[in-house]
Amino acid sequence: METVTVSSKGQIAIPKNIRQALNLNEGTKLTLDVQGHRIVLTKDPAWKKLAGSVKGLDLIKAYRTFKKRERKIEDSRP
Repeated sequence: METVTVSSKGQIAIPKNIRQALNLNEGTKLTLDVQGHRIVLTKDPAWKKLAGSVKGLDLIKAYRTFKKRERKIEDSRP
């Protein structure tokens, strides 16, 4: 667990080890959600960006394909 401090502008810095673990780079979109007394940041799925960039693409099919690939990657990790 990491501790961060909110700046006078309301900003926080995500520690480098977390950015690297989640492959967060400049321009990465995050969704912010409040759950009780917690703030949850979630990396926007790559399939949203892909589906929006291809005209006429079936969104459900794109999502299923993305999830299959994601599961293969997860299953291959030690």
